[in-house]
Amino acid sequence: MKRIRQYIKNGKTFAVAVNVALTIPFALSSLTSCIDEETPTEQASAEQVASSGSSVKMLASGLQSKMISYCNYYDDISSWYATQDWGYGCYMLIKETMLDGFPSSGTSYNYQSVYESASNLSSYTTPIYFYYYNLAALANRIMTATENATTETMREYRGIAQTYRALAYMDLALMFEFWETGNAELNAQATDIQGLTVPIVTEKTTDEETKNNPRADFATMYRFIYSDLSNARELLQGYERSGKNDVNSDVVNGLLARFWMTLAARFERYPADLEKQKQAEGSDDGWKDLGITSATDCYVKAKECAKAVINAGYSPVTKNQWHDVTSGFNTANQAWVWDMRITSQEQYSAFWCSIMGSVASEPTWAMPAYSKTYRCIGADLYAEIHEGDWRKTSWIAPEDAEAKTVPAKYATQLKDETTASKTENTNFSRLPAYANLKFRPGSGSISDEQTGMMADIPLMRVEEMHFICMECDLKTAGLEAGKKALEDFMNSYRMDSPAVYKSTSETKHKLLEEIIAQKYVELWGEGLMHNDYKRLGLSIIRNSEKSNYIDPYNKINHQSNGCAQWLNFYIPEKARTYNQALAGKMNPNPTVQ
Repeated sequence: MKRIRQYIKNGKTFAVAVNVALTIPFALSSLTSCIDEETPTEQASAEQVASSGSSVKMLASGLQSKMISYCNYYDDISSWYATQDWGYGCYMLIKETMLDGFPSSGTSYNYQSVYESASNLSSYTTPIYFYYYNLAALANRIMTATENATTETMREYRGIAQTYRALAYMDLALMFEFWETGNAELNAQATDIQGLTVPIVTEKTTDEETKNNPRADFATMYRFIYSDLSNARELLQGYERSGKNDVNSDVVNGLLARFWMTLAARFERYPADLEKQKQAEGSDDGWKDLGITSATDCYVKAKECAKAVINAGYSPVTKNQWHDVTSGFNTANQAWVWDMRITSQEQYSAFWCSIMGSVASEPTWAMPAYSKTYRCIGADLYAEIHEGDWRKTSWIAPEDAEAKTVPAKYATQLKDETTASKTENTNFSRLPAYANLKFRPGSGSISDEQTGMMADIPLMRVEEMHFICMECDLKTAGLEAGKKALEDFMNSYRMDSPAVYKSTSETKHKLLEEIIAQKYVELWGEGLMHNDYKRLGLSIIRNSEKSNYIDPYNKINHQSNGCAQWLNFYIPEKARTYNQALAGKMNPNPTVQ
């Protein structure tokens, strides 16, 4: 398969017919000119949207496509900028690199280096910000087309649209709201924008209104998101989806569980915010009231929603499924609640613009093998995995790094070191300490990119719901209840008999840290832990004695005292040119170095 690609070098543009499977990414240093930023374009005009089943179905399918779309902001798939602009998965990966459990083994071809090093953070958020608004805009078109829905099918499309719109604004609100940090100077700069999230744009917002649309306060935003999710849950009751890349009421319940956990942690840490939320109840803005009076109420609601998902027939990934060299974390199974799917070559621009091509260690065609820069688990997080926990062999133990003979405990298609395996780049000995074997290429294809890229990517698994229940039990029923929930899960689903998981935490705070550590091990690489680190204000430590973070990434550290400053995303300057209400209401620059 060939595509025409344009390369910019030394100020000149070259059009080249390339074989996609053989394309090699060029280094950042080879780019000497950048692409002009363009106004985000509409995905479909209003005239194309009629209130007929076929046109609305097309738009609903477009939401699934939008999740894996590339060049949503920049228009050159061959440029370095495309590495920052390949859909929802791109921002899952970016958020993962901002924490302390996902180091890279080198710096070569690390396209997430800006976020991993917390450098120049005011310059790279434009595609992120507008991606989410374009996702919400597509949902808004469906909302317009289904405003007077009279059939069950049209109401279901409306529920699907509200689910995706809620996802967009949940992410936008948490990423771009400035939460108090451990940096007093930065906090002082944020005095005027404390409590402000992002502007809300619905299907009823006019073009003129978008030009002077202020950032919504958190109390309004939460009621807006809750309205979408509660409406979607009602509209999707009984809806039978065709695949897990579509949404249903289980997905909505999972999103509600995440939503209530964010609110619970916020109101527990900042009681004044709870009072502001309660005062906003009954507003005439059209959004539903939350109906809560305490942080405990939020924990109760979070557990109810999480249990609804668990009880819907899902069960955790088994040991054999997790370590399957053909289908491990590339194929939906009974644990997956929601996913994204790449099913054709036309759905991806290049392997280096994908989670699979960026993270999977085994494929000879993926970035880790090509660049020798692997995505690893943090050494401190690895130390939290008990010896009897079968997840531990998802990462290479330090003593097994670069082993010439493949240790029997690892499930892998890589081979013992020989002249042939080194020539083919299929030698296990190329793997550094802590490199991952969690994500496998599609169909287990380590040598063929076009087959290996055909994969499912998890957006929500039932295991996340179990960990939400654990945290809720800790917060509402106490230390022993939280311990029991954690131990029951680990011993039922993650420990090899006769090994037994036993919590040693003696305080609620220590147990919360233990739960979050095991949750991080479970969801490593799935783009979800940023939410927990921000809502809980967790420490991010990369310079510990045993840390495997390298320079310059090991210089970025945060002791628990508010959220790490670089987790507060910067609203791009480009947004201010379209919306004058943002003038004077921008976040302070969170760049660390």
